[in-house]
Amino acid sequence: MKKLALFLTAFALVFGLAACADRGDERQYGDDCEEPDGETPCWSNELQDFIWEDGAEITIGVDSDSMGAALVEQWDRDFPEMEGQLTFTNYGSQNTETSGMQGLELAQDEAPDLALVIDNELIGREGAVLPLHEYFIDIGEENTHPDAFEQVNILDYFLLPAFYDGMVFSWNRTMLEEWDVDLTDSNGDNLPDAFDSWEKIFAMADEYGVAVDDRPEFRDEPILEFFPVSLDEPWSAYSSLTADGWQLFGGGNFDDPEFADESFLAGLEFIEAFSQTNMSIDETGSIRAADAMAWRWDDYLEGDYPFSLVGTWMDVEGAMEDNDLEFEFSVMPTYNDTQLRPLMKTKGFVINGYTPYPSAASHVLKWLYTNETMGTMINNSAYLPALQEDSDFFPEMDAEFKQDFAVAMQHNQFEVAATLPENPSVRAMDVYYNIDLNEVLKDLWDGNITPEDAQADIVEAADYWIENNNTLD
Repeated sequence: MKKLALFLTAFALVFGLAACADRGDERQYGDDCEEPDGETPCWSNELQDFIWEDGAEITIGVDSDSMGAALVEQWDRDFPEMEGQLTFTNYGSQNTETSGMQGLELAQDEAPDLALVIDNELIGREGAVLPLHEYFIDIGEENTHPDAFEQVNILDYFLLPAFYDGMVFSWNRTMLEEWDVDLTDSNGDNLPDAFDSWEKIFAMADEYGVAVDDRPEFRDEPILEFFPVSLDEPWSAYSSLTADGWQLFGGGNFDDPEFADESFLAGLEFIEAFSQTNMSIDETGSIRAADAMAWRWDDYLEGDYPFSLVGTWMDVEGAMEDNDLEFEFSVMPTYNDTQLRPLMKTKGFVINGYTPYPSAASHVLKWLYTNETMGTMINNSAYLPALQEDSDFFPEMDAEFKQDFAVAMQHNQFEVAATLPENPSVRAMDVYYNIDLNEVLKDLWDGNITPEDAQADIVEAADYWIENNNTLD
């Protein structure tokens, strides 16, 4: 019955819960709560905090052992009178039967009281989590990534964004210095002038032949690829399709992905142009076939390419130390003066709707969104803060590269969290992942079809998918 009440509350408050105005350091929220009822968070205006339920012990679900251990250590230091009352479990943030939002939904009170989840995986599972207290609505509006906070919290405010989940452009300073590439950066965007456009990168690659003996070397190994573009999975392929500014659902109509736009055709033409360069060859000296253009981004951290996309989950710091390499991070190069944009999501914290300690869980969530605790999480994981630059909680980052990484991430395209207009049980973004886009892109790469053919195939597949999914019948 408790979950049914929570779910009905969420529906009743669709777009109806207005965030409170900024009240400075002290925040007042109606009548003081003096004693937790085990059903809702208990905020004390006098204490400016949530009251801890008697006997409460809170487990926080994260996906990093180092971050979880650091959080517990800081908790015991910050609250010695409550030492041992916060524990962590490496729960995993992605949806499975035992992790993420799906895990919360299935495990109920056996799942962590507080969990880190992927933002858009909340959609359709709001009934498994507790609506956030007004305090967190203030905090979210004032400090977190605005697209993530507003677009994901559709029925009510359930999730507080914390970390970026995506990829940005990176270049191998160690390799490029060895090749005597001029690294002058005249506009200060950490993307040197020598390769701030794809035209320049294509020209750099085409200086070398396709024979293995003609390729540039790094540490006595030939460099076969300059940028390991992936065609076999659409998520990291997205940036290539933005070469003329195309944006999925750019017009805001979530039954029109805009695959028919001229800008989308131009993105397909970019992929064709890429395939006709010496950017990617195989060990035989042939241009790599599309079937070989799978996920290879991780090899960049081993020194295999001068340029790549790097994910927020990758152990960049460890790779630099282990492989004696220095990586830099920036916005993506332009093509025809248009900057490419990868997709990104966020991960954020939710309170398990089945927790017997909603007030204590809220107390822990409030503690997470402080400058010191955010710094503990960032500096003990690969994560980057999905916070506004002027956020009160934006932490000092121990690793220098993380600052450039975080700045570059702000230029990415937020992955749409909205549902189809006529079918709120289906995410609009699913059209991108469910039309075999990768197969069309591979045919384009191999020269089997033209960009116009590819666009026609994609438009037809998308129209068919939307027609069959944008309905409750």
